[in-house]
Amino acid sequence: MDCNNINELPDYLLTQILSYLPTKDSVRTSVLSKRWERLWLMVPVIDLNVNNFPLNGQAFASFIDKLLEFNASENLSINHKSRLQKFKIKYNEFINYGDRLGELLGTMVDRKVKHLDVEADMMPSIRDFMPHDIYKSKTLVFLKLVRVGLVNPRLVVSLPCLKTMHLENNFYCVDGPLVVENLISDCPVLEDLTFVRTIDRINVEFLVFLRVRSRSLKRFRYTFANDRGGTDFSVEIDAPRLEFMSFKDNQSDRIVVNNLSSLLTIDMDTKFDVEIGSSHLKLGSFNKRNTIRHFLTGISSVRHMIISKRTMEVLDRYLKLAPLPQFGNLYRLQAAFPNSLLHLLVFLENFQNLKSLILELSVSTHPVQIKLRYVPHCLSSTLERVEIKGMIIEEETGKTLAGYFLENSRVLKKLVLCFSDSPTTKQATDISKELHTFVKCSRKCQIISH
Repeated sequence: MDCNNINELPDYLLTQILSYLPTKDSVRTSVLSKRWERLWLMVPVIDLNVNNFPLNGQAFASFIDKLLEFNASENLSINHKSRLQKFKIKYNEFINYGDRLGELLGTMVDRKVKHLDVEADMMPSIRDFMPHDIYKSKTLVFLKLVRVGLVNPRLVVSLPCLKTMHLENNFYCVDGPLVVENLISDCPVLEDLTFVRTIDRINVEFLVFLRVRSRSLKRFRYTFANDRGGTDFSVEIDAPRLEFMSFKDNQSDRIVVNNLSSLLTIDMDTKFDVEIGSSHLKLGSFNKRNTIRHFLTGISSVRHMIISKRTMEVLDRYLKLAPLPQFGNLYRLQAAFPNSLLHLLVFLENFQNLKSLILELSVSTHPVQIKLRYVPHCLSSTLERVEIKGMIIEEETGKTLAGYFLENSRVLKKLVLCFSDSPTTKQATDISKELHTFVKCSRKCQIISH
C-alpha cells in the first residue's frame, strides 16, 4: 500500500504507532480530526504517570472511567475493539484515587493484559499493597512491581504464562520469604527474573531470607546493595537451567547456591559480608570461609566470569586461607585488579582452559613494585587474547604486565592495551617501540594499543 498521508493508514497501524508514545501524548492526537477522537482509546498500550494529572484525582478518575467504559463497550465493531496488551502506571501518595487503584489493577488482569508494570513512588511510611488478582492470571507474560507491598494471597499462585518478572525494592509482611518463594517457584515457565532487594527499615526482619527456586529460570539478576550491619541476611538459589546470573550483594552473610551446572555466565560483585578494609579476612567464624568456598564451588562450571574489584579483594584474603576450586570450563575471564593485587594472577592456574582475559587496572597513587614470576598453565597452552584496560602512559605497571604476557604466552594471538589517557603520536610510537623490545613467546601475537 502506497501511503503519502498518515491518515490513509488503517486504524490498526495508527494505534500500533501510538503505542510507542506515552499515553499523555497519545491522547493529544484526539484533537487532530473526528477520526482521531477515539483512536487513542484503541491503543494496545497504556502508559500512565499520575504526575501528568491534577492532584485532586478527579481528572485521573475520569480518564480511567472513560478508558474502561470504552473497552467494555459491546457496541464496538471487532475492528475497533481495544486489543489492550500492556498496562503501565507510575503513581505516588498524591494520586487521591483511594482503593480504586487496586480495583483498577485487578480489572486490567481480568481484561487479560499480557504486560503489567506498576511503580509506586511513595513516602516510606505509606504502604500500598497489591491486589490478589496479580497472583492469578492466565495471560500475564511480563510482571514488574517496584516499591509496592506483596502479601500472602492465601491461595495457590497461578501464572502459567509468566516469563519475565521484575521485583524491585518491594515490602512484605512477616511471611515475606514464603510469599516471594511461592511467587517465583509457582511460575512454571519463568525464564527471566530481576530481584532488587532493599532493607525495610521499619520492619527489617520481614525479608531477611530470600529463596529463589525455579526449574525454568534461565536469567537472574540479583542486587542487594544496602550496607547495614546488625542483622543476618541470607540468599539461596536453586535453578538447574540457569544460564546467566548477575550477583551484586554486599549485605548477605549466608549465600547458598545449588544445581547451577547449566550456568554459562556470571557477573559477580559481592564481598560476602567481609570487612574489606581490614588487613586480613576476618574468618573467626568457620561458616564465613565455608560460605565462600561453597559459592565458588557451586559456580565452578561457568564459562564466562566477570569479577568486580571488591570481590577480588575478598578473594585475595580468602586465598591466604584456602585454594580456589578448578574452573575447568571457563574460557573467558574479566576481572578488576588494583595494581596492588596483581600477584593474584597466580589464581589463573585454576582456569586451565582460559582463552580470553580482560584485566581492568586501577592504579594506586603510590608506586607498587610487582614481581610476576609464576606462569599459570593456561598461558602455556590456551590463552589466545589478553586485553588490559585502564593503563596510564607514565605508569609502569601496565607495561610490566604487558611484557609478562608477551614473554610467557605461547599461543597468544592478540594483546590489546587500552589507555585511560590518550597518548600523543610520539608517545604512541615510543610505547610501540618499547613493547617490541620484549621477547614474544608467540610470534603470531598482534599488539594493538589505543
